[in-house]
Amino acid sequence: MTHDDDEATKAVNTPRSVLLVGSAEALAARCRGMCLRARVMLIVESDLAALTNTAVERKPLALLFPDDIYAFDSAEFDALARDIQAAVVTLEPGVTDEVIEARLSEALLRAELLRQPEPSSSRYVLVPDGPRRSKRR
Repeated sequence: MTHDDDEATKAVNTPRSVLLVGSAEALAARCRGMCLRARVMLIVESDLAALTNTAVERKPLALLFPDDIYAFDSAEFDALARDIQAAVVTLEPGVTDEVIEARLSEALLRAELLRQPEPSSSRYVLVPDGPRRSKRR
């Protein structure tokens, strides 16, 4: 197995996960509940110091940030999300469970679409339904 094959296998076998960054315990507990309802298989928590390594290693579908942490270096966090094909979700103080759930669901869908493989090209094409021209004789 080559290195490229190994990387492809890792990407396929990565469970549906979310990375929760530097969140207060009360918000973290609420996010865990939302993640379980959204059928997230793995919820990983990280501080800023370990964020990049954890994100690259785990390849989560979404990075969840409290607003104040995201504002600290939003451009860098967006770049990290782009690199690992994840979506960013920001959570302001006082955010409701319904809003968290809606943002998380949308982020998971976006990230899963980003990770879809490109359709392979083929020499065959599908002919659209519709009136057919008669053969010339």
